[in-house]
Amino acid sequence: MKFGVNTWVWTSPLTNCFEVNGEKGSIRFNLERMNEMEVFWVGEEPKETQGFNNVLVSEGYDPFWSNWWPHSHIISWEHTFVYEIHHLLDAIVNDKSIAPYGADFLDGYQNAVICDGILESARSKRQVDLKY
Repeated sequence: MKFGVNTWVWTSPLTNCFEVNGEKGSIRFNLERMNEMEVFWVGEEPKETQGFNNVLVSEGYDPFWSNWWPHSHIISWEHTFVYEIHHLLDAIVNDKSIAPYGADFLDGYQNAVICDGILESARSKRQVDLKY
């Protein structure tokens, strides 16, 4: 998998934003707009309108949204922790796997590989190959 990190992404100096780029696309997240994520898919058609798409993450098809109010109503910082504890307790009480919504050991390993790739890409100012 090819992976690169932008050391410079145009944004206001007052935002808490990050962007991750891969060979199949990119994601951009801004903590100040935490109910949205910008997604870019390489090769998306039509090419004339190819670019970042704003995805609202508070829609009814979210697996945890049934615990909240009607879809499209935003949630705040504190609500993200309610998701986590609900899923953890459900997994413990009902002897369920924490995956795919929670991280398992394989996810942790892959995350470590990606973090090492981010550091290497930023240090070398080039795209690096990741291998799991």
